[in-house]
Amino acid sequence: MGCRTRLRLRRASAIALCVVACVGCATGRGIELDSDELAVAVAQLNRPITGDMAALYDLRVARSGGMRLAVLTVGDEGRMTISEPFGSAVSLTAWSALGPTIFFDMDEGCRREVDDLEEVLGVGSLPLNQAVRLLGGRLPAMPGDEVELGDGGRLDVRGVGWAVELRLASDPWRVVDLAEHRTNGGAGWRVELSSHTSSVPGRIRLENPDGRWVELELKRLEWPEEASLPALPGFPVCPGW
Repeated sequence: MGCRTRLRLRRASAIALCVVACVGCATGRGIELDSDELAVAVAQLNRPITGDMAALYDLRVARSGGMRLAVLTVGDEGRMTISEPFGSAVSLTAWSALGPTIFFDMDEGCRREVDDLEEVLGVGSLPLNQAVRLLGGRLPAMPGDEVELGDGGRLDVRGVGWAVELRLASDPWRVVDLAEHRTNGGAGWRVELSSHTSSVPGRIRLENPDGRWVELELKRLEWPEEASLPALPGFPVCPGW
């Protein structure tokens, strides 16, 4: 379909990260922030992502390993592809700032609209644009989302229909975990981020309160000078949608 684990990039910028081999990758525990520190952290981590992003991850779930997840963005649009170990795509998700997010089931040969990351990975109901910012070393906040200091020095981020609490670490500023905030006080999903290179996480673990989990390990990250998105398959709407 053109969007496989092999990302077809043209010229890549000089910034290329291979997290597996990085030396001195920063992790660290979250810290409590005062208002001045919060302002500095938000200014650093809430900036737009510079340029387009192409990232490749190893993907593990509770009953399966050896899969790959690829993320490719061009402007406000993007593609997220999950592939089997030998390269055949299992699913393709496409999103844009203004249009709906579409999930393409490659096995069933059909498509449906989805709302968030839970529809794609089965864990963590974070919208795709916000999730991609998190992968790119930024706060998971788009224009219009609220960012403010929460209890115990944690950072609260709220969007339409979702809210999370974050912990940050410094030197450099980076997100080290976030947890879903539920108004009923119940347990929600949680994301732990570690093995950072600068603010970019090299390992991500998503957990649901029911025990489901997904782990991502960054294999390569590039910022292409020129990039294009593959054409989408002409699948019909999935039955029952």
